[in-house]
Amino acid sequence: MSNFALIVTMKIKPGCMEDFKKLILENAEAARRDEPGNHGFKVVASHEDENTLYFYEEYTDEEAFKAHQNAPHFKKYFEAAKDMMAERIWFKGTVIG
Repeated sequence: MSNFALIVTMKIKPGCMEDFKKLILENAEAARRDEPGNHGFKVVASHEDENTLYFYEEYTDEEAFKAHQNAPHFKKYFEAAKDMMAERIWFKGTVIG
């Protein structure tokens, strides 16, 4: 069975990047450490736009991703970070290689 993957483009409001990065990196670390259905969570900074980050997340299946969204560390991150977000674009897929 192939893993479920999520690629997110996250545009951050100007002036919020440093605070946002601390929150997302804490969330990513907790997902990798505490969620058995998480197989990777990478945060990548754009070279073209200082206010854009990309996330690559991999889970056993979509149910494991939904469990991530219900995890206490995700809820804490989202509550603290939601007002820093200007735009989120999600792509869901299946890992093929």
